[in-house]
Amino acid sequence: MLQAMARRPRSFYAGLSFRPPALVADAARRALERRAQQPPSRRGMTPVGLARARQLLHRQELSPQTIDRMVSFFARHEVDKQGSSWEAYGKGRQAWDGWGGDPGQRWATGLARRMDAAERRAGTSRSS
Repeated sequence: MLQAMARRPRSFYAGLSFRPPALVADAARRALERRAQQPPSRRGMTPVGLARARQLLHRQELSPQTIDRMVSFFARHEVDKQGSSWEAYGKGRQAWDGWGGDPGQRWATGLARRMDAAERRAGTSRSS
């Protein structure tokens, strides 16, 4: 199996914005607020998820590697939407929104596709 190439630095992806959009920040804000309202036993998010939510909330520029991590998170956790506590804003929903929610999934996936296209145009590919 070939090892994937590491992503290039942000500067390689001219014209692409790595700053989360406002809707992504809104989802992270909602997750952090709803999590704070829960008793400790009902609080979702790992330390990494909490850090990501705070980055998104403050609309910090993310790295290309972080975008890939977001895409991976959403792919792994799509099934959480079928959980019994989703509508009650349980742990899975808190985590999902902490990573940007549905707007974050759309943004990260679209941005990863544009990064892939930039790499192909430059003759580099993560799967090469």
